[in-house]
Amino acid sequence: MIDTGDFGIHDGISEVIFTTLSKDGEPNAAPMGLHRKEGRLFAMIYYSRTLENILDRPVAVANIVDEPVLFVRSSLCDLEPERFEYVNGFPVMKDALGWILFDCKCKKGERISLVELSPVDGKINRRKIQPVNRGFNAVIEAAIHATRYVVFREKKHIDSIEHYNTIVKKCGGEREKEAMVMLYKLIGITK
Repeated sequence: MIDTGDFGIHDGISEVIFTTLSKDGEPNAAPMGLHRKEGRLFAMIYYSRTLENILDRPVAVANIVDEPVLFVRSSLCDLEPERFEYVNGFPVMKDALGWILFDCKCKKGERISLVELSPVDGKINRRKIQPVNRGFNAVIEAAIHATRYVVFREKKHIDSIEHYNTIVKKCGGEREKEAMVMLYKLIGITK
C-alpha cells in the first residue's frame, strides 16, 4: 500500500505535474492540483489532453517537482521527450523528487471531470529540506492563471499574474524570475 503522506501529499491541494500517455504513445505533462480529503484522492480536470489520455488509458502519474521553470513549461507547452523516463511503460519525469502512479476512475462532467485516484506504485528519488519560498508559490499561482487566461482570455487572469509577478520579483530567486519571463512569453505578453 502506498502512503501518499510519505510523498508529502497531505489533506488539501498539492500541486504536482501529471504525466499521462496518449493512445499513440505520446507522453503528456501538465500541472494539476492533487486533492486529498478524508483519505480520498482526486483531481478536478477540465477538458484537455490530460483528460483525453486518462479517458483512453485510466492511469496517471503525479510527479512531485520543485522546479518553477518546469511548472511553467508543462503548463503552457509540450515538454521534450528527453525529460521523461519510462517505468513499466509509463512516462515519469526524470527531474521528479518522487512520483506516484495512480489508477484513475473518471466521473465525466460537462466542463470539468472528477478523477478518483488510487495509488498503485511510487518511488521517492530524493528528499530535500526546503523552506517555503513565496516566490516559488507565486509562480505556481501565476501558472494556474496563465492556463486559464489561455483558455478564457479574461483580463482578471492577467491581473492575477501581475500580482503574483510582484511577489516573484520581491521574494523569488533567479529560477522563479526566469519562470515568470517564460510565462509571459508563452502567453504572448511582452514584459
